[in-house]
Amino acid sequence: MNNMKKLNILIVLSLILSLSSVGQDYSLSQMNESPVLLNPANTGLASAIRINMNYRQQWRSISKPFNTIIASADGKILSQGSSGSSLGLGILIVNDQAGTSKMSTLNANLAIMGKVMLNEKQSLSAGIIGGLMQRKIDVDKLTWTDQFNGTSYDSSIPHGEIFTSEKRTAPDVGVGLQWSYGRGSATLSSNDAIGAQVGFAAYHVNMPNTGFHEDDDRRYVRFLVHSSFSYGIKNTPLQLNPIIIAQIQGPARMYYGGTYIKYRLQESSRYTGNLFARSLNAGMFYRFGDSFVAVMQLEYDQFAFGISYDINMSQLTTFTYGRGAMEISLRYIPVRPSKGNTLL
Repeated sequence: MNNMKKLNILIVLSLILSLSSVGQDYSLSQMNESPVLLNPANTGLASAIRINMNYRQQWRSISKPFNTIIASADGKILSQGSSGSSLGLGILIVNDQAGTSKMSTLNANLAIMGKVMLNEKQSLSAGIIGGLMQRKIDVDKLTWTDQFNGTSYDSSIPHGEIFTSEKRTAPDVGVGLQWSYGRGSATLSSNDAIGAQVGFAAYHVNMPNTGFHEDDDRRYVRFLVHSSFSYGIKNTPLQLNPIIIAQIQGPARMYYGGTYIKYRLQESSRYTGNLFARSLNAGMFYRFGDSFVAVMQLEYDQFAFGISYDINMSQLTTFTYGRGAMEISLRYIPVRPSKGNTLL
């Protein structure tokens, strides 16, 4: 690798790391498969117990990869049945590590949700999530543009940066609100159920200070709006599931949308005792100005496994050659429901 290309990559990595250092959050391509992260109003909303895990690896083509691991468990702790109010509780743990610098963000959160039924088909839920955010960095593993001597990188040149601490811990709070609608199928095999969700969430509402310098480096509040719709095509095994997500955090904007096409391999049935449907799902999404995302997912009884790949379309394509991020998701519902799910 020639010296100019090395310098270009150093500049690219500096830009990527600078986004993290000024308080930007990680993001997922299968955000719907991390429901507590998407909106705390989702906590315990759908199942007695639900477990989700996500893994994302990014920027492998230009540096040591950036890795994000997310795990959550949530469920109902009080419920008046499927047609009544309920209370949900959940935990969310996120570990995000940024390449060579090992700059990491660890979040450990507890979420609680309350739901009220507006009528037999609609509900309104509100949630709050709170915990601790810890950021760490290994300064010795960083490289700086000031250490470029004109022809090559020289680690003996002082970088001139002063860090008062390489670790910072702060409380972190978020809130969310969500409207949900569900209408079940007319018959066991008609596949004409409809479901919809619209939600709003705000994270880091207390703007935690997560900087490594003496001055405050407060996390920007992250505002998120999301909407999803499920539509079963009557008397076919097909279902459409479009999803739209918009985020604003400080100067950063993220707009993401697309759809899944789900093919039912087997219907759920209360008569056979198989209350989980089986389906093979394919999706295509676009993150505005950044990437196309291809997704494949298999839902099989109590499990769901998904894999996606981001095809980079941004200005970084010169360095990434289109290779963006790989992501996998796993969902497990250990407790079988007492009846088939009508919110698809």
